[in-house]
Amino acid sequence: MSPRILIVDDDPSNIVTLESMLAPEGYTLFAAGDGDEAVVRAQELHPDVILLDVMMPRLNGFEACRRIRADAVIGRVPVLMLTALDDQESRLEGLRSGADDFISKPCHREELRARMRTVISLNRFRLISEQRQRFERLYSLAPDPIVLVSRTGEMLSANDLGRTVLSRDGLGIEGRLLAEAFAAPDDAAVRAWLSDLAEGGDPGSLKLTQTTGAVRRVFIARGTLVPEQGVPVCMIVLSDITAEVTAREALEQLNRELDNLVRARTQQLEDANQMLLSYANFVSHDLRSPLSAVTGCLSLVVDDPTIPAEAKTWIEQGYQGALSMGDLITNILQLALDEHRGTTSEQVVDPTPVIRRLAERLGAMQRPPRPRLVVADLPPLKVSAILVERIFYNLIGNSIKYSAGRDLPLIEVGTVPSTKAGHAVLFVRDNGVGFGAAEGQRLFQEFSRLSTSEGRDGLGLGLSLVARLIKSHQGRIWAEGTPGVGATFFVELPAAPNESTPPASPPLAG
Repeated sequence: MSPRILIVDDDPSNIVTLESMLAPEGYTLFAAGDGDEAVVRAQELHPDVILLDVMMPRLNGFEACRRIRADAVIGRVPVLMLTALDDQESRLEGLRSGADDFISKPCHREELRARMRTVISLNRFRLISEQRQRFERLYSLAPDPIVLVSRTGEMLSANDLGRTVLSRDGLGIEGRLLAEAFAAPDDAAVRAWLSDLAEGGDPGSLKLTQTTGAVRRVFIARGTLVPEQGVPVCMIVLSDITAEVTAREALEQLNRELDNLVRARTQQLEDANQMLLSYANFVSHDLRSPLSAVTGCLSLVVDDPTIPAEAKTWIEQGYQGALSMGDLITNILQLALDEHRGTTSEQVVDPTPVIRRLAERLGAMQRPPRPRLVVADLPPLKVSAILVERIFYNLIGNSIKYSAGRDLPLIEVGTVPSTKAGHAVLFVRDNGVGFGAAEGQRLFQEFSRLSTSEGRDGLGLGLSLVARLIKSHQGRIWAEGTPGVGATFFVELPAAPNESTPPASPPLAG
């Protein structure tokens, strides 16, 4: 772009004369008619030189020059004053106002052109020098090592940080190969990378590791070609990523340690589960042997017509109890196996026949008056049949026990809507002794028994174990009761997908 010159004179003929002298030099010329306009045009144009007449109305050249020098944007633009004043005081006044040089009127063509070329060249040299100083300052203060490398790989210069990083023996870097600052295999990688960069390619970034004693530093190298005295050289910036790499390696090591710990703990749990399963098998075997003898003996006499009716009732109850005990042992062992294999949550069961068969068995074990057990049609559940049997064996058994004093004991099993999508709520209701709100809060705690439990067997563990079993299968249990009227226990369990009960408000709070 050609230099731009602003000519300021109140006489249009003088402006035309100056333009005719300067136009052949290829300058881009602009004009202003007074000092005020000169300041405004200079702010708009940012000219390379201002030719400023001294004698002008309103705002003379001296005052216009002072205003230009006071402006932060255009204050450094060279100003040549055009004056017909030859006295020493006028020239001193011009210098005090900030003028760079004077040209006397009338102007000589060659003198004007020579002065203009000199001022423009000096101004450009000044700008280049200032820019170089700024670059060198930034180069020195850069937070990353920077090094200039020839196209053959020799280091030419570096900022202070670059010298510290690359001068490994303290003998300087000039003339030494950049690849020598890194150990194998990074030295070969540097050579190949620099070769690609020197040929004008885009090799991207390069990860380099430098080890000095016990100290390791990791860098990412990025480079570009820049002109240096007319010859392209490679400018390399080394970004220190040691902290990032160290943190990532520490995190990876921690993950490996955690993974090993999880594996060890998992193995411990598997060993413990296997031991529990072995113990369950052992206990099951030891319990089955005497129970088989009892069941076998009772089966021989339960249908004997010679047995008195009263005795036969006792034998029938004992026989049914022994059969229930056998089922209980089988179910506990099967439940342990299912839990160990993780298959209980994948099963779908229709609880209606399971609970009806269970209710019939439990009712047959009771003395007259035997309770009336009513089981409604229930929704399919996404749990195992054995889990259903274990839960409702305890709940129905409790209801039978606590309603035994009634003339007409009644136990009902039914369902109510669930507030949780994908779940179903089943209940067991009895007309037994019931309980108050305060006692209902501790029903599911270990070794907790109601005040109405006197004279009834049990340690208060059944409901707490049932609650834990239900919770482990993503369900919940709660109860409500009224003293002297009865109690209702609610069980919420996952429902089969095609039988999910939509959310609704239950009739009783959980």
